[in-house]
Amino acid sequence: MTIWQKVKNVLLAVSMIAIGVAMIFYGEKAYFVIIALFSIALEIMGLRKLIFYFSMARHMVGGRNILFRGILFFDFGIFTGSLVWVPKGYILVYLAGTLAFSGVVNIIGASEAKRIESSWKFKTFQGIVKILFAIICLIFMRSEVRVVDICAIGFILSAVMSIANTFRRQQVITID
Repeated sequence: MTIWQKVKNVLLAVSMIAIGVAMIFYGEKAYFVIIALFSIALEIMGLRKLIFYFSMARHMVGGRNILFRGILFFDFGIFTGSLVWVPKGYILVYLAGTLAFSGVVNIIGASEAKRIESSWKFKTFQGIVKILFAIICLIFMRSEVRVVDICAIGFILSAVMSIANTFRRQQVITID
């Protein structure tokens, strides 16, 4: 990872911590901010993948996979943004489900990393924490203030893990 990428990751993580602290202070009012941030993040991720596909990945092996992921992320972002007027219980189940799915993907990636004898403990920890936060969100689903607090703490924890991952030594796998 280059120095510029490290600086960018740290600045993004610090801004995530600031947003998480602001969400704790604003309580129930931050509910719509959570939906907006999640929607915008998915849309930006989808757009980045689509731009990457049309600029380079269409010439790569597996490039269509990037195209489909970009379309899927962008669609999920638009769908999440349209959930503002849906009852809050459904949105919380949707957000907890996506968080749990992300945790399962991290755990599967960690098991794959363990199989090829790469570093896997940090990814496993991230996956377990995401699944636990999803379960806690579902348990406290009736209290919107608690869910916002849990999401804010999860946001801050995710930022701290991102900073730790930025300064962690990365393994390079070479084929002889």
